[in-house]
Amino acid sequence: MKMTFPDWRPERWADFPQNPLIEPPNGYVIGDPQVIVPGEHDRFWHMFAYGRGAIYRFRSEDGVGWELERTITSFARWAGLVYLYREGGGWYIFYTRADENGCTVICARESDDLENWDDERVVLRPELPWEREGRLVQVRNPCLVKVGDTYRLYYSAGTVWLDDCGYEEPKYVSFAEADEIYGPYRKHGEPIIEPDPKVPYRNFGAGALKAFRREGGFIGLNNGIYRDEDGRSRSAICLMASDDGIKWADAPFNPIIPPTIGWKRALVYQLDLVNYQGRTIIYYNARDGWREGKERIGASELIRN
Repeated sequence: MKMTFPDWRPERWADFPQNPLIEPPNGYVIGDPQVIVPGEHDRFWHMFAYGRGAIYRFRSEDGVGWELERTITSFARWAGLVYLYREGGGWYIFYTRADENGCTVICARESDDLENWDDERVVLRPELPWEREGRLVQVRNPCLVKVGDTYRLYYSAGTVWLDDCGYEEPKYVSFAEADEIYGPYRKHGEPIIEPDPKVPYRNFGAGALKAFRREGGFIGLNNGIYRDEDGRSRSAICLMASDDGIKWADAPFNPIIPPTIGWKRALVYQLDLVNYQGRTIIYYNARDGWREGKERIGASELIRN
């Protein structure tokens, strides 16, 4: 069966003219945006995002101008890389933190009001050999999708080192499944996305995957890690599609949001896809340089035909 893709060619994505929308409160990094649109919680837009050592919550009247609403430091030291999931009137936040061995694990908490969160539960640890590859041992970048009655948790694992940036990025993407939202999660056991020298925008690391259900299958947004022709570390947002959410194909017109100039000169990273009142928007963080770069959050909107 030939894979079909939405018509999301790169020329159909327009940057918000106000970009970047959010500067890092800590002065260095703000990333992994997760957006709640008006009507899902209250009349405002809300965004949870990660910065070094904290999770930040922002509020907006229009999805463009954002104000810092809360700094969450109570979860754990260096908690971050958040993902929000809503079910049955409640909210679940999945995030990462370092465990007692210095490995990165994925945790989850529940809230009825986005203010008060219940006790932390560790839902995934790096245990398999390929999950422990690289200088740093990590499972990270959670994304939860309901498939029938099963919870499917996509995650990144293993690391590659970016010498020109001085930090790591994910090498593989896989998933684990559970009958209950807190698990126990049964791992697929093998990567479903990995670096491929034949794919120029994913020739070094798999990065992360945000998966979304659609009629007849899934679409995915992947920020692959690659080295450009000059050997520079790069990342770009690419479109993928799948019939079953396990075997993924790349769109022939990738990447859809690449690094360009200014605030996203070097790398374009993690994201959230928002559909609101007929608009399709991708919020994402990008880096303006390498080792000394700063990461900010901005957005691009799909131009209607």
